[in-house]
Order: sequence, then structure tokens, then C-alpha cells
Amino acid sequence: MLPLLLLSLPAFAGPFHPVFTGDVAASYWDEGLRVSAAPGLEAHLWGEPDSVLFGSTFLRFDTLAEVTPSYARLGPRVTFSPIAILEVSAHWLGSAYVGTFSSLEGFSSPDTVYTDAVVAASPRGPGLGSRWGTDATLQGKVGPIVVASWGELQGWDTWPSAKVQGDYYWEPESELLQSWHDLVWTVNGVLLFEHDWPSPEGRKIYVGAMANRAASVDTGDVWARVGPMVNFSVDERWSVLVLVQPYLQDRIYTTPLPPYVAARLRWSWKARDPG
Repeated sequence: MLPLLLLSLPAFAGPFHPVFTGDVAASYWDEGLRVSAAPGLEAHLWGEPDSVLFGSTFLRFDTLAEVTPSYARLGPRVTFSPIAILEVSAHWLGSAYVGTFSSLEGFSSPDTVYTDAVVAASPRGPGLGSRWGTDATLQGKVGPIVVASWGELQGWDTWPSAKVQGDYYWEPESELLQSWHDLVWTVNGVLLFEHDWPSPEGRKIYVGAMANRAASVDTGDVWARVGPMVNFSVDERWSVLVLVQPYLQDRIYTTPLPPYVAARLRWSWKARDPG
């Protein structure tokens, strides 16, 4: 039903406008550096622009490209917001693992504790893969308080080179030990306080906390983190996010500290934006 609904939505949408989002993200653990870009087209669906529930409804088609030292991904994505408090999306990305320091590393058991010493001794190499995913987000705002929760189901199919041994591997993006054909569930939530500056640039800051949990269906590997988050919007296009999350559950990081630390610089643009 969802594909048929998405195919019929353009008939209800207004004119499509070009949109673009670009990210440069860095984390202290795992991926290290990630650069991504998402050019696409977006259209308003229904409702008056000043409507609380329907003013921001949209349909967006874009292409997501991601590059890290470990892999590159590319593929289409569609995002649909029928009402301000709900957003759903689906994507498919082809992947190429480049065989660098943190690329595909094979293991023989789903219970492997992949410490630095174990990882250093395991065979590693390049490979190809694909990832599909679908997610739903519920979000709301009461005064300056913003709350959002979202969940995602991802399907991973990976084909390693012959030099990678074992039936399981550590995936650098999901940060989980997975089988070569696996499903991963993630659940996430944020609670934020929003402050707006009275300026024409649209400057604002969000301060609060984010919680995340991810789990592999085949291996049972799980991680969970929670910690403070700050997102500062310099204007309507530039924003900076900083996240510090102690570990609640993880095979490797069995104590809360040192925490997971990440930062993201984002630039967003829409053709219909003023200027």
C-alpha cells in the first residue's frame, strides 16, 4: 500500500522545488569522519502555510551520498510528511567498502567481543553491499519544549572479498556485529529546549538530551547511549550539532566513560528560500 500511496501523492502536491542538504560529521569513535550530500526535489502537499498541523506537510525525493574512510554509499530516498507531527521515509543505498583500517572485518562467532586486539588480528578487506531502510518519526512542540521519537528498520546485505573470513562482521556505521544478511532495529528520542533570537537570520539554539539504541537481529549485539545534545542554528541554512553520550550498554564500552562524542556541521538550502 505504501508504494501505491507514494506514487499517487504527486497529484496532490504543489510545484516541486530543488532542495539540498550537506553534512560534515566527525566522531571520536568508529567512523571518524563522514561527508554526506542529499540533493533532491520537495513539494508542499496540503494545508495553509500558517496551519499548525498541515502548514509544513511535504513530499521529498532525494539522492543520498555518503563517504567515510571505510565506505561509500549512494542511493534514492523518499520522505513523506502528511501532518506536522509525523514524518516517514524509505531508502535504498548501494555500498562499497574500501578496505581501509576499519572496513570489513570477519568473525566466526556472533558472540565475539570485538576488542581492539581481536579486531587487529582479524582478516579485513573490501566488499560490496546494500542497505534498505524505513523509518517513522513522531514530533511535537509545546511552548519552547520539543520532543521527538523515531524508529528505523534496516536490512543489510553484504558481500565481502575472499580475504574476509567468517560468517559475521563488524559494521562501522551501525557499530554492531552483524551477519552478512541481517536486520537492524534502532529506536531514538530527543527532549530539547528551544530558544529563538529576535533576528532576521532565524538564529536559534536547542539544548537537551538524545537517547539511542540499536540491535542486530541475527547476532543479538546491542548498544545504547544517552547524553546531552546542543544544536545551534546560525541562520536558516547553517547549523552545528554537538553530542556527548555515555554508554548504557555495549560489548566493548562496558562503562559509561569515556563517552561517545560527535559533531556535525550542516548546510541546507531550498530554492524557494528568500535570497
